[in-house]
Amino acid sequence: MSRINKVIIAEDIKSIHLGLSSILEKFHIEKRDFVQYCDDAYIMIKKAVKDNSPYDLLITDLSFAKDHREVNFLNGEDLIKAVKNENKNIKILVFSIEDRLHKIEYFFNHLEIDAYVCKGRNDQKDLEKAIKAINQGNKYFSKSLSNLYTNKCHQEIDNYDIELLRMLEQGYNQSEISKIFKRKKVSPSSTSTIEKRINNLKNYFKAKNTINLIAKSKDLGII
Repeated sequence: MSRINKVIIAEDIKSIHLGLSSILEKFHIEKRDFVQYCDDAYIMIKKAVKDNSPYDLLITDLSFAKDHREVNFLNGEDLIKAVKNENKNIKILVFSIEDRLHKIEYFFNHLEIDAYVCKGRNDQKDLEKAIKAINQGNKYFSKSLSNLYTNKCHQEIDNYDIELLRMLEQGYNQSEISKIFKRKKVSPSSTSTIEKRINNLKNYFKAKNTINLIAKSKDLGII
């Protein structure tokens, strides 16, 4: 089992860098880089892969304050998606104030992150537990999110539904979604099944129409 030796942290608040650094020291991780922009993290990760010295772990926040600098990656989610294309083996720990369960479930199931720690009173202990779990090849999420996989209400929405909602949010109609799903080998992909699934989602969220469905999905952090 490979151990974490090289870490890059994407976090725009410098004071948090210090806390993370002290935690990494406890695990004797000496190779650690800190950046305040997702773009810089992506460039460094890409270069490390090219130099045959890849990072073992990316720790990233999800939200980054906007300033004068123009960037390609606006948030941690964009960064994670791009990084996965550069280094399939890199472990990812999200460290954020985001606590919407649907959103966090999406990160684990769709983006395949390894750990999720909520910023808060006990985040230092949580971070230590997360890194220990990753070193052991396990997944980890904050104790405050312990009902993530046990809440039956949330279990009724699966990855297929999330992808379908994202397609609707992007403006695709049912016929177009069917073609995209068939091309991606996503099942079921028939127009009739997609229509039925959308109607079920409308009933589930008590949405009046597709626009209302998308709005409610966004409010809940599903998309």
